[in-house]
Amino acid sequence: MVEHPTKYSYDVIIIGSGAAGSAAAYFLSKNGIKNLVIEKEKLPRYKICGGGVVNRVKELLPFNFDEVIEKNCFQAEVFDTGSGLHFISNRQQPIIMMTMRQNFDSFILAKAIEEGTNLIDQCEVRNIKIMENEIEIETGYKKIISKFLIAADGGSGIASKSFRTNNNFNLLPALEYEIYTDADTYSRFCNKARFDFGIPVNGYSWVFPKSNHLSIGSVSMTKSKVNLNDTYSKYLDLLGIVNIIKSERHGYFIPIAKRRISFNNKRILFAGDSAGFADPVTAEGISAAILSGRCAAESLIQSNLDGNIAVQVYNQKISNLILKEHFYAKMISNLIYSFPKVRSFLFATYGQKLSENITDIFSGKKKYSTLFRSPEFYLKLIKYFINNQRIYDANNPGSQCT
Repeated sequence: MVEHPTKYSYDVIIIGSGAAGSAAAYFLSKNGIKNLVIEKEKLPRYKICGGGVVNRVKELLPFNFDEVIEKNCFQAEVFDTGSGLHFISNRQQPIIMMTMRQNFDSFILAKAIEEGTNLIDQCEVRNIKIMENEIEIETGYKKIISKFLIAADGGSGIASKSFRTNNNFNLLPALEYEIYTDADTYSRFCNKARFDFGIPVNGYSWVFPKSNHLSIGSVSMTKSKVNLNDTYSKYLDLLGIVNIIKSERHGYFIPIAKRRISFNNKRILFAGDSAGFADPVTAEGISAAILSGRCAAESLIQSNLDGNIAVQVYNQKISNLILKEHFYAKMISNLIYSFPKVRSFLFATYGQKLSENITDIFSGKKKYSTLFRSPEFYLKLIKYFINNQRIYDANNPGSQCT
């Protein structure tokens, strides 16, 4: 911790101490770049999140984080309500590692502080001013000067509000419960990650086991109206969970960028949810947060803090490592969430292979782009089923999703 001075001077200020901000701080400090993390909340703070860390995150961080992992899931179950099918994927390495986000984020931040990062928590940024050669940050204490800013405080953070518009994002509604139940119920779910597609109709629900409770939630992946409270009740019935000792409810929105837009503003680099980098297929955001935070730091390091070069390097990194995959992921997302009958067909025809591929993507062994080795074939397939879905809905108005 640092005191609250009249004025600081830093190379980089990072707003937000989540996965993106903490990762950026770590790599900056590791390379001798003087940086300050500003966090609005008192740390450690509860972070609304399912807490599933996919295995590919291990490749992004150069240190072990096992001590904040509560469960390693070597098995993933996938259910599709439309087809009534059920698929299981198994791996020798964990597919998803379960954590509580306040512990995971704090662990990365602690590593950054060990390397020299400065931190001020309980500090709200009230205004950001971009000047010719520096950034001026106005807080509840005093003004702080920096050469650059990494915005890592989410889609509704001060930087996004000040320098971007809300219509840059699709805001996906999500609802999560931390549920404490009896030992027999817990034992049915304690060793695997479960995903139920079609609950809600245009999204999916999940069960993530933690050390002594379950994280159960749902997300709607389209603009369709949905009552996630009703979804939650129906999902508990489906799971057969009756005895709930205690539960904590958390509602939130997951921002996903609508289109290819600029992820910088002169001396500001946007990372994580501030840029809408969550996975368009799964809405998983931890891996993209860490990757984009690392890319932001590396861009500043490689440019030797030259603003023009840093922006070019960052855009190139994001384009190659995130946006390219999002292009294909958005095609898959639209297919499986906007057209339920097409999704059911795909699960009935390619369900196990699809589940294995998504598992490999979680593990970092494959990318969405590799699923499209013959783009023309897949585009024709998608077009064919979308057209048939539209014809079916036109002839059967009562079947359309609302």
